Amino acid sequence: MNAKMITTAEKANTFVLRRRFVLSALPEAARLRATALGLYFVRINGRRVGEDFLAPGFTSYHKMVQWQSYDALPYLCAGENVLEMTVNAGWYAGRFGCEDKGAFYGEAPAGALELEADGTVLCTDESWEAAESPVRFAGIYDGERADFTAPCKPLTPVPAGFDAGVLVPQMCEPVRTTQRLPVQRLFTTPKGETVYDFGQNIAGVCEVETGEDFAGTLTLTFAEVLDGDGNFYTENLRSAEAKDTLCCRGRRVYAPEFTFHGFRYMRMEGGTLPADKVFALVRHSDMKRTGRVATGQPLFDRLLANVVWGQRGNFVDIPTDCPQRDERMGWTGDINVFCRTAAYNFDIRSFMKKWLATLRQDQYPTGEVPHVVPDVFGSRGTDALWSSAVAMVPWTLYEMYGDVSFLADNFTAMKKYLAALENNTDRGLMARGHEYGDWLSFDNEPSFRFSCMGATDVYFIADVFYAVTLDTVAKTAGVLGEAETAARCRARREKLLADMYAEFFTPRGRLAVDTVTARVLLLHFGLAPAKLRPRLAAELNAMVEARKFRVTTGFAGTPYLLFALADNGYADTAAKLLLNEDCPGWLNEVKLGATTVWERWNSYLASGPDPDAVGMNSYNHYAYGSFMEFFYRRVAGIEAAAPGFAAARIAPTPLAGFDAVRAEYESVRGRFAAGYEKHGNVLHVFAEIPQGCAGEVWLPRGTEPAARGSGSFSFDIPWGK
Repeated sequence: MNAKMITTAEKANTFVLRRRFVLSALPEAARLRATALGLYFVRINGRRVGEDFLAPGFTSYHKMVQWQSYDALPYLCAGENVLEMTVNAGWYAGRFGCEDKGAFYGEAPAGALELEADGTVLCTDESWEAAESPVRFAGIYDGERADFTAPCKPLTPVPAGFDAGVLVPQMCEPVRTTQRLPVQRLFTTPKGETVYDFGQNIAGVCEVETGEDFAGTLTLTFAEVLDGDGNFYTENLRSAEAKDTLCCRGRRVYAPEFTFHGFRYMRMEGGTLPADKVFALVRHSDMKRTGRVATGQPLFDRLLANVVWGQRGNFVDIPTDCPQRDERMGWTGDINVFCRTAAYNFDIRSFMKKWLATLRQDQYPTGEVPHVVPDVFGSRGTDALWSSAVAMVPWTLYEMYGDVSFLADNFTAMKKYLAALENNTDRGLMARGHEYGDWLSFDNEPSFRFSCMGATDVYFIADVFYAVTLDTVAKTAGVLGEAETAARCRARREKLLADMYAEFFTPRGRLAVDTVTARVLLLHFGLAPAKLRPRLAAELNAMVEARKFRVTTGFAGTPYLLFALADNGYADTAAKLLLNEDCPGWLNEVKLGATTVWERWNSYLASGPDPDAVGMNSYNHYAYGSFMEFFYRRVAGIEAAAPGFAAARIAPTPLAGFDAVRAEYESVRGRFAAGYEKHGNVLHVFAEIPQGCAGEVWLPRGTEPAARGSGSFSFDIPWGK
């Protein structure tokens, strides 16, 4: 792009750049290219160009800014044309970050645009008109204020300091409106408030349509839940105002451009519109849906749907932790545990390539990794599970898609991270640095209350993920032909494991870290001495039983809990965990009305929102939705046996309490389907394997494949006691 980046001398939060021009005839072709430090959208002759929102997306703006390209021909006409670019502060110059530090990247937004028509190029510069926008203010956290009744004063366009060398073409799918949800219920709360219920917690905005006789201001405020008395509840949003205002006269259809909210409920003040004039617009990165799981059990299928909705609500240009409060940041730990589930549900290749590029750019020279990417939090380190996303996420994506570039692009960053890890060791083990531990674990027993970092020794967890990272980097080096690095990582891992055994096991084999999560991690990642695995598995099973099949693990333990049980002979216990309807547990959330996955097991109680969790209580957090991976890979049994599903092992595993399970996955090799149905004493097992995949179908309790190759397979086998 050759256009100048233009801002305003007044440092307006939102402004419009305008240029009038004449075309003697309609051109044969016209291309519009645009970007911004902040957010933008473009109109030509009053019509909005394209369907993208929150463009150019969230990146570390001093290091990378995306630009977008649009076909402009459908919007142009012969004669006079009006080109308008509306620019907003967005993530660049708006309030962002949960410590309320204000603008993180710059003081004011700026926009750049060029229109090319039959070889003639029109670019933004200081000669363009600048003026206020009807959008008088907009912020990611605080919402949008629009006034269509007052004049828009002229502003002074000036160049913005900008390094065009950071510009890159759009890397991933844009944010779009993917669904319009009608109002499910319009009601008045006990406090007398007018509330619209859309029946589903989403990320997005509301569209409203005023009538011809309307004159005034509507204020729309957003919430995820109601309190125990049925009143509108926003305390968990912290400082985020989550409020849109519309001032207008007469009929107007309005939906915000420069913000998004996490909500199920909308409170309207200043008037009441009919339910059929109000819609919730679901907005997220427009990824292709690739996977589905169904069990035929309404309560559990609702839980599975909650996971998908949680992903949609948190894949808003970056993988966020939550879409509602004053946070919405790219937490590395959350996407690390959820990445494979996300890749089964949707095609996330482009989405994650863009985020990983930002992670590499924001990695510190020391090798430390930011806790959030883009790095607006200012915290970084070698935190287990969080920082180790620099290695684990690319490897997961390589396994799912077979794209070696995920490894090649991030290999240097992985090695830098290993150096940072080594700097935090003492006598071979992790001993220094901040750790999140088993975040939000419920093993503060017997009260089953969360305990932030949990009861599992944080440096034990750090050692586990150090070992996992060494193994991951060794495998990556092997794929890339870096034999020396692979050998060095394997040797360091063997030394680390020996030091861990000496530190954390007694001479007779008792594990000193006596928690569920400690056993889960050792078993799932294959880190326990072989002779101790049966003992650890039996202890894990007994501990889960003693807790009445309630889920007491946190962010580090929960994603691997079901695997650790089922892969070591305790699938029935895994099933009881899944079907547990008491707190803490997945189905308890559904029984209490959840339509997405919660941040904490006790986010909502029978009496309403947990009063002890106001400051950190999201009702749309996907981390605990990572259990869905277990259904794809173990229960339905769709498992890659080679990167990118060039080979696959299809092995459905019936779970007690689940009479039927079916999963589908559209891989880069084609469509897989697998599952089972129980009919009395007969188990029906089915599988579909795409052409070109070296597939194997394994039956439950089988000792060798029942079929090989591709195609459709069906088996009926005796089943029962």
